[in-house]
Amino acid sequence: MLAKLHQHQSAAGEFERELAVFTRLPEPYVGFVAFSEDGEPVGLIDARVRNFAEGAPNLRAAYVEDLWVAPEHRGKGIATELLGHVERWARDQGLDWLGSDARPDNAESHKWHRANGFDEVERLVVFGKLLD
Repeated sequence: MLAKLHQHQSAAGEFERELAVFTRLPEPYVGFVAFSEDGEPVGLIDARVRNFAEGAPNLRAAYVEDLWVAPEHRGKGIATELLGHVERWARDQGLDWLGSDARPDNAESHKWHRANGFDEVERLVVFGKLLD
C-alpha cells in the first residue's frame, strides 16, 4: 500500500509541477485533482485553451491535456466528474468546443470519451524531432 500511495503522491506532485509551468502560459489553463475520502489523490485532469483543435467549429477551443485516474479507482465516475469541472470552466471562458485525444490503441479511453459525449473527429499521426 505504501508503494501505491507513493505513486499517487508522485503523480499529484508531478501534476502540481506541471500546473506551475502551464499557469505561466498566456493561454488560459485549469487543473483539478480528485481525492479519496482519506485525502489520497486518485485522479486529475487539466485543460487549456488552444488556438486550434481538430473538429472545432471556431478556432479557439478548450482541450483536455491530461486525464488520469488511479487504476483501483476507475469505473467509479471520477473521470466524468473531473470532466464536468473542465466543461464548466470552458463555458465560463466563452468556448463552445472541448477537444481531447487518446492513443489509437486505447480502446478503453475511446469508449469513455464516447460515453461522455465526445465524437471521433479525426485520426492523425504525430511527428516530432529534436532540434540541435
